[in-house]
Amino acid sequence: MENSIDFLHLYEKIYMALPSGNIQNLMEICYEIVGVPILTVDVTYNLFGIAPQEKKGDYFWDYLLENKIYNTEMAILLYENGIMQSVNEKKAPYVVDWGTSNEDFPKILGVIKVNDIIEGYVVMRCTREQITPDRMKAMEIIQNILTLFFKNHDTANTMHYTYQKVFIEELLNHRIHTPKQLHLWFDNIGNTYKEPYRIAALRTGNRQDKNVLSYIRKTIQQFFPYHFELIQQNTLYILEYNLDINDRIAKKPFDLLLNKFNAHCGVSNCYYNLLDTSDYRIQAEDALLLGRKSYHDSRIYHYRNYYLPAILAPRMEQMPASNYLSPLITKVTDYDRKYSTNFLSTLYAYVKHLGNTGETAEVLHIHRNTLLYRIHKIEEITNSSIRDYETFIHLAISFYMTDYDKSQQ
Repeated sequence: MENSIDFLHLYEKIYMALPSGNIQNLMEICYEIVGVPILTVDVTYNLFGIAPQEKKGDYFWDYLLENKIYNTEMAILLYENGIMQSVNEKKAPYVVDWGTSNEDFPKILGVIKVNDIIEGYVVMRCTREQITPDRMKAMEIIQNILTLFFKNHDTANTMHYTYQKVFIEELLNHRIHTPKQLHLWFDNIGNTYKEPYRIAALRTGNRQDKNVLSYIRKTIQQFFPYHFELIQQNTLYILEYNLDINDRIAKKPFDLLLNKFNAHCGVSNCYYNLLDTSDYRIQAEDALLLGRKSYHDSRIYHYRNYYLPAILAPRMEQMPASNYLSPLITKVTDYDRKYSTNFLSTLYAYVKHLGNTGETAEVLHIHRNTLLYRIHKIEEITNSSIRDYETFIHLAISFYMTDYDKSQQ
């Protein structure tokens, strides 16, 4: 039969090609045996092998043949068409119309994973009649054997990266406690990661998009010159070292990349002791969580802009407003409601301007003496002194939490 495959011959040919580590050679062997065009790319769509090496009238095939890589716009097109996400929804190998309008040529897509990290894809270009159980089985064999090839290339699973991966995992989870342990790791890795440090935590809109995180991980070299990274629990963690504290993440191009893939990034403050990494991981995660809630124009959120929400928001989620609001606010609100006054807005302005009567009177468009009268009246109503330190702080926190709560609605 035309569409039947001699699997023994396929195995023999593949294993003969293994020692060379040449993926182009493997693709040529597979093309010869499976009888349909086939190609392999890494997770950033760098072409590793393609056969036959001739144009097929398929835009995506021909583009790779000519350019050897998809640019960011091409990758985004695959993302917008749902092709990248399909990897998370289907068990490979599977059939997909891989972003082409030519419905006569769907694709059989295989996924190359090493240690459960997506490192690349292998694709057969077929007519619908050529999609047979034998070719699906052949694709399963080929995607599994490519794991061995990819281990010998620059993947997330080279020995050097494996050491780094375990190292950052230990740091993030606070399992390295002493300088002695730290320097032992430095000796094993063969490198010393100099201060200062900073952590970024990155997630996509869909927390199942592991392959999208893998793509971003491979494309961030230009934004983080000294770093190593780890994908853990659907989050890409980036630990920067030897940081120029006057240098910021290349905001515009990085922000555009995040926007295209519906991703968000929280960034910790700089720090100088690598043993504190787990604490600064929390900063990056808090910045990510709070930044996404703030509907900020940027998709990069720095912890320095979210100190107070990080401290206060967890308590707001655990208790009703009546448990954290200053009782003075309740008393003034009740008085305003009963007598149709507006003392609460006066109190708010006074606290927001840190008790500066001149600034408060100017904002409220009233005379300073009128403001002093109102402050005296508020203290009379509440039987307290607003200028008492703890009273003033409680009022400031209460107003801040109320404003923050409104901003999240």
